[in-house]
Amino acid sequence: MNMFEPYYDGGMNYGAQSDFMYNVLPVLLSILAVVFIFALIIGIICYVFMAIGLYTMAKNRNLDHPWFAWVPIANSYLMGELINDDVSLSSLHIPYAKIFLPLVPFALALIMGVLGFIPELGMVLIVLLSLALTFYQCTALFWLFSIYNKEHRVLFLVLSIIFPFMGPIFIFVIRNRVAYDERYPENVKQDDYDSKSIMALSLGVFSIVSSFVLIGGSAFLGAVGLLFGIIAMKEKKALGQSPGMALAGLICSIVGLAITLLMLFVCIACVGIGATGVFSGIFS
Repeated sequence: MNMFEPYYDGGMNYGAQSDFMYNVLPVLLSILAVVFIFALIIGIICYVFMAIGLYTMAKNRNLDHPWFAWVPIANSYLMGELINDDVSLSSLHIPYAKIFLPLVPFALALIMGVLGFIPELGMVLIVLLSLALTFYQCTALFWLFSIYNKEHRVLFLVLSIIFPFMGPIFIFVIRNRVAYDERYPENVKQDDYDSKSIMALSLGVFSIVSSFVLIGGSAFLGAVGLLFGIIAMKEKKALGQSPGMALAGLICSIVGLAITLLMLFVCIACVGIGATGVFSGIFS
């Protein structure tokens, strides 16, 4: 018996396993790529349906800036306007939906990041906060359905929870119906606070804080905050009021964008320097 035979057989088995992986891995990657592309297409279609629905609703009710429907984060602000800035639970009215809907997810994300360092209790709190956020968002969607199609609001909400892609489709379908809010039958409820300036300042602060963690996300937060800041300043100047908060939001958004671009430049420079060192070592 050859003393190297066990090692030889093991090598053959290892070679067979390697060949199997080389044959199967491309197939698995191809399947994942197809699933990803399919999900991306479905997501884009749903986003377009929701944007058209929200835009038409806002346009029919003569709300300011209906094009917010096409801008992420801003579309949640617009949805808050469409439900009259109120998420109600029976007789309990939770105001400031225009602020809470777009901003609460980012605030909770920061809080959850801190809670993640707390063992056990932190995870429990994260789950509870996630459930609370989901419940709040579902309640807001319920009132949107209620205002535009009271008869089928429960059915629409249940189907939207089970099949999330159905929500944008329902919003698109009911977009041209007459709006009627049983909570405010007289007219659209008007806010008495500077919501756009609050949005600008909050998004600016979030962009600065998240610029050290999530570069791409912080850049987008800063860009949307800049948008709200510009609009808020124009409105304040038109009314002859002080644009203090709007200006602060504008500055914070610019600072957040600047930090993000600087960190992106540093990352690219580090990668470039590292790659140069590797290639110089290879060819030297």
